[in-house]
Formats: sequence, C-alpha cells, structure tokens
Amino acid sequence: MPYKLKNGVYAVKCRHPHCTFNVRFEIDQTIMGITEQDVDTEARRLARDMAVTKHDAIHGTNHSLKNPEIRKVSGACQLVGAYQEPVGEEGRQVFEREYKKGEVILRKGDSASTICQVIRGSAYPLRNTAHRYNAGDCFGIAALLQRKSRTADIVAAKDNTRVAFFNVLELSRKSPKKARFLYDRAMADVFTVIEDLEKTIDRLENRVKKVS
Repeated sequence: MPYKLKNGVYAVKCRHPHCTFNVRFEIDQTIMGITEQDVDTEARRLARDMAVTKHDAIHGTNHSLKNPEIRKVSGACQLVGAYQEPVGEEGRQVFEREYKKGEVILRKGDSASTICQVIRGSAYPLRNTAHRYNAGDCFGIAALLQRKSRTADIVAAKDNTRVAFFNVLELSRKSPKKARFLYDRAMADVFTVIEDLEKTIDRLENRVKKVS
C-alpha cells in the first residue's frame, strides 16, 4: 500500500560560509511513494529545487546552492486508502505516531486494542533492553491475547522513531491479508520473547548450581 505526504514543510539551509539563506518550503504538490523513504526523498528533492531557484535569485552572483542542509520540519506520511473516518485513534484501522529517543510507546497496564509495527527507527522493551524492534518488526499482540492491557513498557531507541498502530478488528475487515501478516509477525515476536526468557532462566539456574 503506497504512502503520500501530508502537510510537509522542509527547511533548506545553504552551507556556504557566511550565507544567511535558511528558508522553509511548504510542499503543496501531491507526493506519493511505495515507502515513507520514497516520499521523503522526493519531498527533499522538490524542496531543494525550490530552494535553488530562490537562493540563486538572491545570492546567485556570489555563489550557487550546492549540497544544502535539508531538514524536515513537519508533515506526515499517510497510507493511501487507509481508514480515515473522524473517530478516536483507537477506532481507526491504522494511525501512526513519531517518537523521540527514550519516549514510551506502550506503557505496561494500559488498555490495548492494536498491534504495533515499527515504520522507521527502532524500539525495545524496558525489561530486555538488548532486544530491538527494527523497521518492519511488530509487537503488542500479547495484550490482545490476554487481558487487553499492555504487558510491558516499550520505548523508542532512536529519535524520529515512527510506529504504526493497527486495529486488528478493523484491519481484518478491510485488509485481511495485511491483518494476517501483522498477526504472524507479532506472534513471531512472542516466541522470541519466550526464547529470551528461557535463556535467562537457564543462566539463573546455572548460577544457582555454581553457588550451591
């Protein structure tokens, strides 16, 4: 399913010494791509082209705009065709959020109705900081299988970590194949967690044997 850019604003700054050019550009054009990276790459190219025109009109007689610094100020990528009814986030088929490093994505004990998938960046459970959820990995299904409350704290490992939250019931009605894919990926995570726990138990048992 492709993505499109919504409310994109990019800042372009000239790297030439003492140049004061630092301008924000609102991307009004419709930009779509297979992945979020495709959309961002095209938006940056467009922002650079607009910046070159404006920069050269002001500073063109002195220097050209080469290898500028381009920074995304705001905007989000939306799944084309995703469920867009004006209801609360938990009721949508899918919604996305972006997190800074250290921000809590899921909090233990919170109510749960979604499976999560990392779109960009990475995350980890606080109870096992060595474990990483990277782009494409899913988590959060354990809560749906039990008491419908989150079983662990999950934290963003990097700035600009982006996570998609999928309402399984809504998704299964609209996109059953996608729902099955997410379910399988999330279940794989459950088995990985179990394996990690078994290894931890084995290590503890070995330590106890050595002490005794």
